[in-house]
Amino acid sequence: MRAPLALWPRRLQWLPGLLMSAPLALLLWSLRNAAEELRTTVAVAAVVLALPWVVPAMVLVAALSVPFYMWMHTRGPVPPVLEWLGAMVLVGAVIGAHINAALGWQWVRRGRAVPEPGIGEFLKRRSATGAEQRTDDAR
Repeated sequence: MRAPLALWPRRLQWLPGLLMSAPLALLLWSLRNAAEELRTTVAVAAVVLALPWVVPAMVLVAALSVPFYMWMHTRGPVPPVLEWLGAMVLVGAVIGAHINAALGWQWVRRGRAVPEPGIGEFLKRRSATGAEQRTDDAR
């Protein structure tokens, strides 16, 4: 049996991803002043929920944020670079969790499995007369 493939979400099919990414972003934002252990635990959970998309999303967000970070240097004190990159990892985790939730939603709604002939049906089929003829000619 083979289930139909869940395709990459299109336009509005990305909206179910907000069911995971929005609460995760709000949770990370609300824990800014919490204890370090709690923030670390929630950040690790966010990164795990976003696997494998967290790395490409973080690289994209970090690359796109470089001009803004450089512009901030002209306006006064800026956050340390490691804190900035840590924030980029968390933004990447939220984006990755959104992608995973949207893809998971597509997978759940993909439809029923369709029976497909397997090895059993192949072995039970009758041989073609052409195949028998070729073996007779070989003798």
